[in-house]
Amino acid sequence: MKHTYDDLVNMLTDYLLKRDGVCMDADACRFGIEITVLKLLHFVSYLVIAACMKRIIEFIIIFAVFYAFRRNTGGYHARTRTGCYLFSCMAITAAMLAAGEKINLWFMAGLALCGLAVLFRISPIENENRPLDEDEISCFRKRLYLLSAVFAIVYILTGIAGYDQLIRLYTIGLSLAAALAILGKLQEIRKKDI
Repeated sequence: MKHTYDDLVNMLTDYLLKRDGVCMDADACRFGIEITVLKLLHFVSYLVIAACMKRIIEFIIIFAVFYAFRRNTGGYHARTRTGCYLFSCMAITAAMLAAGEKINLWFMAGLALCGLAVLFRISPIENENRPLDEDEISCFRKRLYLLSAVFAIVYILTGIAGYDQLIRLYTIGLSLAAALAILGKLQEIRKKDI
């Protein structure tokens, strides 16, 4: 599998390098292609998982909330591509399983508040691939506050409208982001202790 993946990345990199003006730096081009191919592989796998569980709409809603928060908070990162892929597929599977459960709305609201509190307290989280300077930390925090305000407004309006299932899906997406933030913070602390 790794050999096929590397061959695909090399082929795409060579193609873009040969095209005038598309790609100037071979390493930057290769890195961009690697990231794009990996993200595409992950997302297609998530869709397959959701389709097998007959929860594509639920996946889209959960993933939208999760991704919006994850982009601004950071969190756990596996050490290898395979570890990342397996861990993220397991996380999506767990989220899809949770989407099928009927959970008390007051519990969900409390869980959402706890999730926001956790994200406010520990975000953004750095990792070895993406250290943050003070300006970036400030920017991510501002974006988190704005995103959280929008989330809270939509959450409340959805609750008032009586769309209980949407409340559950929003909460699952936020909780997944908060759980990965906690794991990422623990990972960050452990690396500083070593």
